[in-house]
Amino acid sequence: MSRRARDERGFTLVELLVTMVVLLIVIASLASVLVAATRTQVDANKRFQAQEQARTGLAQLTRELHCASSVTQTSGSALAAGTNYNAITATLPATCSTAGGVGLFVTWCTSQSTLNTTEWALYRVTSTASLPTCASSGKVKWADYLQRSTPFCLPSTTVACSPPTPGVLRPSGSLTMLHVSMPVNLNGATSTIGSYDVIDDIALRNGTHS
Repeated sequence: MSRRARDERGFTLVELLVTMVVLLIVIASLASVLVAATRTQVDANKRFQAQEQARTGLAQLTRELHCASSVTQTSGSALAAGTNYNAITATLPATCSTAGGVGLFVTWCTSQSTLNTTEWALYRVTSTASLPTCASSGKVKWADYLQRSTPFCLPSTTVACSPPTPGVLRPSGSLTMLHVSMPVNLNGATSTIGSYDVIDDIALRNGTHS
């Protein structure tokens, strides 16, 4: 028994090296899976946040357009039917919930994104004295990663907005409405993968029936 105990040997150097190599391969495989999963989670979170921002911005825009006494170009000129715009200005009476008790001019506009220069961001800028533009100071970003620089259009009963095909027409006898289309994509303005389109037709309640 004592002789057998003395003859017992541990692992050889070659066996230890082989074991370490196998362990390294397994650990590297697990690490690559974890890294890929982490990147997927981060990308999904970014997509969700971008989509949620666009929906929140659209909800705020809808509230203000419903209350606005007029919706025009930033120059004050009327919106032309079927023309796509990168900016619109809503005139809010003091009674509007977002006007803060004073008459307010609110401009919603798009400008080049600071996160991805091939895309656009949606901004809101206000003034109590004059019609503000996207170049005015104090604008606040509401959405980012937009694929279109001209999300606003005023359709008529005969002149449609474009896109989408075949276009959006206003139903006969309905209130004037503003068509808003904001495709959101983190992959760039020309990407067709992972695009999410925030679309709505907002009735201008203080407009006229036709």
